[in-house]
Amino acid sequence: MGTPERKSRGSEAGFTMAEVMVALIVFIVAVVGLVAMESRGIEAQRASMETREGERIAQEIMAELMATSFDELIEFDFAGAQNPALPYDDVDLDTWELRDYGAVPNATGERAPGVRADFYWVGRRVDRWPTGGAGTPDAVQLEVTVLWLDYTNPAFPPPSDVDVDDLVSDNLDPASPEFSPWVRGVQLRTVRVNDAREPG
Repeated sequence: MGTPERKSRGSEAGFTMAEVMVALIVFIVAVVGLVAMESRGIEAQRASMETREGERIAQEIMAELMATSFDELIEFDFAGAQNPALPYDDVDLDTWELRDYGAVPNATGERAPGVRADFYWVGRRVDRWPTGGAGTPDAVQLEVTVLWLDYTNPAFPPPSDVDVDDLVSDNLDPASPEFSPWVRGVQLRTVRVNDAREPG
């Protein structure tokens, strides 16, 4: 009778150094990816909050324009000058305004922490509708534009020498030479019919 053959051990129990290194590299790549995704998610949330606040401001300004009488819209510009030529806007008159982000007062009447002063550029425009024609218009188009610098997109960061008060509504128009991919904004337009005229 022969002696039984010994079974050879094909591999050692445990992990080799190469396997540990590969596992460690995979883990590091996964963690870095998760951190980058989390960072981008925070930026997307911030961009969404800025847009919602911009929309709120635009709706507030549009409500003020809609509450203004039709006669006042065509008889006075935003600076209070009489008989303005249509169209007129804040840009030509330098009466546009800057608004804070998160400037709701707290119980003490002070601004809440984290307020970004002069974050939004707000402009208004009144034009004849339809465009062209002469005399007293039967309707006007009201436009409100709210702009801000977008720091949430790393692909198009704003230049360091640009401020919010440098913005103009053409920054949103891709066909304009003043178009800027680092400017975000909200525009509202509506038509206001002459509700003061005599029925006839």
